[in-house]
Amino acid sequence: MSINLNRLLGRSFVPHPRKAICIETSGRCNLKCRFCAYPKRGPLGFLNMDDFISAVTQASETGVRTIWLTPMLGEVFADPNLPEKLEYLEQFDGINAYSFYTNFILCNDTTIQQFEKLKKLTSIHISIYGHDEDTFQRITQRPSSQFKKLQRNLLSLRRLLKNWQPIEGVHFSIRTLGGITDDNLPKTDLIQKLSELSEIINVDCMVATEYDNWGGTLTSADTAPIGIDLFDGTGLYRAGACTLLFSGPRVASDKSVHACACRDIDNSLLIGNLADSSLRDIISLQNPAYQKIIENQQSGRFSKNCQSCSMYRSVYDHRPGAQDQQLTTLALKDARKLMAQ
Repeated sequence: MSINLNRLLGRSFVPHPRKAICIETSGRCNLKCRFCAYPKRGPLGFLNMDDFISAVTQASETGVRTIWLTPMLGEVFADPNLPEKLEYLEQFDGINAYSFYTNFILCNDTTIQQFEKLKKLTSIHISIYGHDEDTFQRITQRPSSQFKKLQRNLLSLRRLLKNWQPIEGVHFSIRTLGGITDDNLPKTDLIQKLSELSEIINVDCMVATEYDNWGGTLTSADTAPIGIDLFDGTGLYRAGACTLLFSGPRVASDKSVHACACRDIDNSLLIGNLADSSLRDIISLQNPAYQKIIENQQSGRFSKNCQSCSMYRSVYDHRPGAQDQQLTTLALKDARKLMAQ
């Protein structure tokens, strides 16, 4: 196996640890998707403006130039202060680029048309749940009114994209029911809208066909009503620390800081809080909590959450860097030097 060989030969491929950071401006979501951990975790609050400015400023002081907004369980447009936060990112010289994840329901035509003014917004990632009104409601446990809002917003987005696109594109990910893939998408009104959007330059659409258990948070009972099987990551081969410990820590809406932005539901990857320490000190190897997580994984000791996480990628796996030419990777020893500063 190439991972073992790379480790034996001392070859490692670690994402640059000072390139990007994730900030959860909103701990609330308007949906309750049956295959998401949000219904079990429940809603949290919002990162207020002062704390957001502090987090962004501190991130830039560590060398970070890219911000990913609300990558995990919150909905970015649920944040009532989102326009002010985006405006701050636009005006702040310490950040060059930002992107966000959304289900694209809580925005409106006015908000969408304002995207054209956001010069640092480099990509938009939109999750689509269901392929029609019925599957949307079954997945999200939300009324048809929200589905209709989504459809209206997609039409608004199409009007905008005729004249403007973020430089790294708009990316749609469909999660639906019935064994549907990219090859057998039904011809519903929603799919037709997405198809028309995907004909625009820098817009793509794909169907996600695998669903994981969020590090063991979800069980088959949670997804039984919609007939979805969950992937359990305990069978993944693990050798060395996960690259997600380096590719972008997450500042949550309560100012807690986590070593991973993807699946830390049980707080086993909690490494500090901005209420108590600076971000520089928290995301440093001088922080015993952060260092311990990395060293444990290097030694093959993973928390319960990480043991079943399907997002794991070894620092000795060269494939992510080979597949993504924009991904900057370093040797583990060089990444450690940066993180020790």
